[in-house]
Amino acid sequence: MTNYKKIHELIHLVDRAMSTCHYGRAEKLFTQLLQEAFESEDNKIIVKVSMAFAECRRRRAIEALKILKRIDPIQSLQKEQS
Repeated sequence: MTNYKKIHELIHLVDRAMSTCHYGRAEKLFTQLLQEAFESEDNKIIVKVSMAFAECRRRRAIEALKILKRIDPIQSLQKEQS
């Protein structure tokens, strides 16, 4: 018997973590959610969770690139002044 209540609660927690940009926490919750989806053996849930997990990783990569672009000019200015 699948515990859909637990899956729903994990989805809620993942949504809150993603909306506050806590991508590391969201990935940990996604792994738990994916494990629960595999235990449920419901193909529709597994596909949707897998796609959402890939989207989470993509957002995290984009956020990291934005941070790196923001840091680069500052570091280059400091090197020029030295």
